[in-house]
Amino acid sequence: MMDYDGTMAPIKETPGLAKAGPGLLRAVKRAARQPWLTLAVVSGRDIDDLRNMLYVEGIYLVGCHGAEYAYPNGESYTVIDHVSLAPVLNRVAQLGQECIGSWPGIFLEHKKTAVAMHYRLAEPSAALRVLAEFSAAVRKLLQENDLELLPGKKVLEIRPRSVNKGQVVQRLMGLHPQHYPIYIGDDLTDEDAFKAIRNRGTGVLVSEVDKLTSASLRLREPKEVLKLLKILSMRCEY
Repeated sequence: MMDYDGTMAPIKETPGLAKAGPGLLRAVKRAARQPWLTLAVVSGRDIDDLRNMLYVEGIYLVGCHGAEYAYPNGESYTVIDHVSLAPVLNRVAQLGQECIGSWPGIFLEHKKTAVAMHYRLAEPSAALRVLAEFSAAVRKLLQENDLELLPGKKVLEIRPRSVNKGQVVQRLMGLHPQHYPIYIGDDLTDEDAFKAIRNRGTGVLVSEVDKLTSASLRLREPKEVLKLLKILSMRCEY
């Protein structure tokens, strides 16, 4: 089980640029062919967006931090009713756009079950100002609709409190009790997964620097994650 952005693929200036390269696609396809390896990609992206980034048959795709599941057999499962959630997220997006105004380098990503404000390309002072205004503007909506503000790597996301990557790990471990579980991730949202897996498997943080985490191991960058995928596939073949 692994995150996508920052784990399998390097984080880019905008989410649309982080498409899987040919080396990663080959490694994932090879891993997916191994009969005793089960691969799951667990992302904050919408599942349709995730498919566009990394389309490989025979693996789990989990989108929006656990709101959407696509199973290896082609079946799908949705935890959150995104239709009923749409009006409040539309309002959140409207408030976010009003806060952004004409500030450069800040933009919204409106997902089925979340709204994310990206500020990687913004000046730090401008980003701090807009984020503070946005957080204040949506505070009441969060309280009334059981939503939460979740900071990430140069992104601030609003999502339902009822989904997180820890629940994803619990679900997938329940579906495959015979497997030894490994979860690899790089961001704050992955800490729920590390906590869920630590008494049964191994959590692996992807970070260039050592930092406080519930993971037990660390890889420095996505290139090392790619190497690990290749090693796992080779070991399964012999």
